Formats: sequence, structure tokens, C-alpha cells
Amino acid sequence: MFRQLVEELRAKPPLARTAHEIGQFLGRAANGWGGGPRLISRSDTYTRTCVHSDENFEMLLLNWAAGAASPIHDHGDQHCWMLVLAGQLEVEDYVRLDPGDVPGYAHVQEAGARLLAAGGVDARSGRFDLHRVSSMPGVPAVSLHVYSGPLRRYLVYDALSRRCETAIGTYDDVLSVYSGAHL
Repeated sequence: MFRQLVEELRAKPPLARTAHEIGQFLGRAANGWGGGPRLISRSDTYTRTCVHSDENFEMLLLNWAAGAASPIHDHGDQHCWMLVLAGQLEVEDYVRLDPGDVPGYAHVQEAGARLLAAGGVDARSGRFDLHRVSSMPGVPAVSLHVYSGPLRRYLVYDALSRRCETAIGTYDDVLSVYSGAHL
């Protein structure tokens, strides 16, 4: 499944596609999931597995333990599409109220939340398009993330202390879409 998805994006990267084309692409990913490869897991958080990364896009699988949550974060000033493959994920939207001109300072405020079931999509673009993602208590989840380029650096936010800091995008595992028929 992932080999075909990677080849499609190598032929035409995400930013060269219309919103409708991205929707169709993610629909094919959702329909072809069927459990996918065995992913590294941790009991209290989520893991990030790289499916593919090049200068035009990055594709990750996130394996969410039941009740796990990301920090409030942006996407390094690039586009991101998240597709829920299994389970449910709550997406809490945040707005940044300051202009972002003071390093380390960020005034963010929650701006709503929604629950995404398997097949649900969340799209992000722009410098201050922030959210926090979490799985439901008692229910693990898996999500597919497509970025318009490698996510190397991004900001994480603390709403209470009005602080932000740079985070480095790391992987817990790397899959090769060219080895193993199940990918």
C-alpha cells in the first residue's frame, strides 16, 4: 500500500495537487490500510515511523497509545495532512495571539476541538496553524501524516506559561517501502 502512495507523491508532490486531489489520495490510503505494518509502540505516548522522506514530502505513521497526547505544536511553516487510519483522535485547535516576534514567547488560546474517527482528515498550513492531537482513553490509534517537506524543526507551545521552544523532528523507526510486500 505505502509503496504505491509514495510513488504517487514522488510523481506529483503534495503542493502540486489540488485539495480535491489530496482528498482522493488520502481516501485511497484509508481504503488500503487494513492494519498495515507492525509499528513500534510505547505504553504512554505515540511513536513516529518514517515511511518516506525527501525534499518534496515526508510521510509518517504515528502509533498512538491509548490516552496519548502530542504537545501543542505547529508544522514548521509547511502544509500537513493527517489521516486517522485506526481508532479515534481528538484535535484541539489553537490560535496564536501574539505576532511571534519575541523568541520563546507565545500567547496561544484554544479555539475549538473535534473528534476524528477512522477516515477523518485534519489539514494544516501556515506558520501559526496550531493544534494538539490526542487518542481516546482506552483506545489506541494510528494516523498517517503527509508533510509538504521534511519536518525537521517546529515549535511546541505551553499555553499556561506562554512559552514556545523549537522541537526537532525525530523518528522511532524507519520503514523501507521497497522491502516487504505488506508495505
